[in-house]
Amino acid sequence: MFESEYAKCEYIAKDNVVLHVWKKEAHFDDYRNPVIVSLEMLREHKGSIFVVDARNGFEDVKEDVEWGFSYFLPQLKKAGCSTWGFILPKLSNIEGEIDLWSREIEKNFRVIRAESYEEVLAKC
Repeated sequence: MFESEYAKCEYIAKDNVVLHVWKKEAHFDDYRNPVIVSLEMLREHKGSIFVVDARNGFEDVKEDVEWGFSYFLPQLKKAGCSTWGFILPKLSNIEGEIDLWSREIEKNFRVIRAESYEEVLAKC
């Protein structure tokens, strides 16, 4: 498990899930370091589901989006992950951000959007 003031990342063995919870807005290393920890967990637990709790989500800065698209998503695919779940309220104040990421993620992964962790699992 990893925890910082910005995010918490943990592997939940009973569900074969890497859960990444954003606590508050993060950019650059404060954003990338927790994401890299989640990536390492996904590499260690092949075939696991990546679930991002974005209820405390935020707009990413351009550099983090570019890093995510050029580095993180290709590495996530290499790690063997095939499903990405987003936990979000029905209406989110970051819909544009989620749409941007979803369009890119859907090129290589199954995307599930739900309002709770349990709902993500039920849709898997």
